[in-house]
Amino acid sequence: MATYRAFRLDKHREIRTGVWVHAPNDAAAKAKAAELCEDGAPFVEVWRGQQLIDEVECKRDDD
Repeated sequence: MATYRAFRLDKHREIRTGVWVHAPNDAAAKAKAAELCEDGAPFVEVWRGQQLIDEVECKRDDD
């Protein structure tokens, strides 16, 4: 199990909050990060150490 860091970003792509995510691989970490979407944080970045794995664009309810 690998440890990742997921950062909720605001519309200016500034960090709002960060949480630790434990997942067996990058794809699973990205899926878990997608569950972290919330109002005011339209993006979630997934990092493993100093490597950016991916960025999740959260869908809004009015999309």
